Amino acid sequence: MLRYILLLFLSLSYISTFSQVKFGVQLSPTLSFNRLDDDEAATGFDNDGIGGRLVGGAIVDYMLQENYYVSSGLFFVPKRVGVRNIDSGVEEAYRLHYLQLPATMKLFTNEISLDVRLYFQAGFTLDMKILEDNLSEDPQFISEFRPVDASLLLATGAEYQFGYSTILFGGFSYRRVLGNTIRSTDANVGDLVIKNDLFSLDMGIKF
Repeated sequence: MLRYILLLFLSLSYISTFSQVKFGVQLSPTLSFNRLDDDEAATGFDNDGIGGRLVGGAIVDYMLQENYYVSSGLFFVPKRVGVRNIDSGVEEAYRLHYLQLPATMKLFTNEISLDVRLYFQAGFTLDMKILEDNLSEDPQFISEFRPVDASLLLATGAEYQFGYSTILFGGFSYRRVLGNTIRSTDANVGDLVIKNDLFSLDMGIKF
C-alpha cells in the first residue's frame, strides 16, 4: 500500500513539473465554534463552547499568470455545534462531518527573501454533510441539520520553495458559514439560527 501512495505522489510531482498545476496535501489543526443570529434566533439560547478538530485534504493550484492562481481541492472538515438554554442550563453538542470543495483565488507576492513568498487567499466553499451525530444523551433542541452549507474562506501565509518543484507552506485560515446550519428544530424551541466558524493553522506540501 505504501509503495502505491509513494508512486501517486511521484506521479503528481512529475505532472506538476511540466504544467501550470501544483498538487498538494494540507493538514489544519482547527478551532470549531458557532454563532447564534440574535435577530432571528429563539430567545433564551446561547452558543456553548469551542471544539478542537483536524481538517485535512488535497489541494490543487492552477496558475492563471505569474502570482495569480485558482485554488481548489477536496477537504474533510469536522465541525462542532454547541447550544445552551439560558433558562434551564441544558447544554447540547453535535458533531458534523463535511466534504468541502473550495473555489478560491490565491494571490502571491514576489519573493520577500530567498525562495520565500507570501500568499493571500479568498473565495467560497461548498460543504456537503456526510455525518450528523448528537453527542448529548437526550436531545431536546435541534432535530436535523441541513445537508449542504456554503462558507466564506479567507487565508494568508507563506510558501518556501524547497528543491526544484517541492513547496512547503504554512499559514492561517478562517471559514465562516453563510447560512443557517439547522434544517429543523423541536416544536417548543422556535427558530434557531446557528452558523459555524472555523479558525485553522494550515500546514502542507505541494509538488
